Amino acid sequence: MTKFIVLSIFILIIFIQEVNFASAFVTGYTIHIINALPNNDVPLSVQCESKDNNLKKKNLKVGEELSLSLRGNDVNTTRYYSHYWWGSKNQFFDVFNKDISHDCGKISENNFECFWEVQDDGFYFGGHNFPGSYSKRFAWNNV
Repeated sequence: MTKFIVLSIFILIIFIQEVNFASAFVTGYTIHIINALPNNDVPLSVQCESKDNNLKKKNLKVGEELSLSLRGNDVNTTRYYSHYWWGSKNQFFDVFNKDISHDCGKISENNFECFWEVQDDGFYFGGHNFPGSYSKRFAWNNV
């Protein structure tokens, strides 16, 4: 019985190491959506979804962020889009797709990050969260 337990633990350890080794080569992206609006007087509402995932609408306070994580083979085909509402303004666009993935910043061998900053004049994208690294991609639409 003791030999069986020792053998089982040994096999389990090998399996866990193989899974960790394999996951080190899987590409992953983290998309950050940051509320950089001037104040909390009017709430910012965000709802993101993909073909397979529909995240509930979330209200973000100034300085808060919504993060989406993608991992695995589907990162080349996944499209995440988000709808934004702020007072009488709204906007709808892709926050992640194959084209956007090329602009994301590398944080390690197989891990990347993308940042969307929501400001009062529109939506800014950056591959990293550095001052001056953002560029305006979209303006708000007025309802």
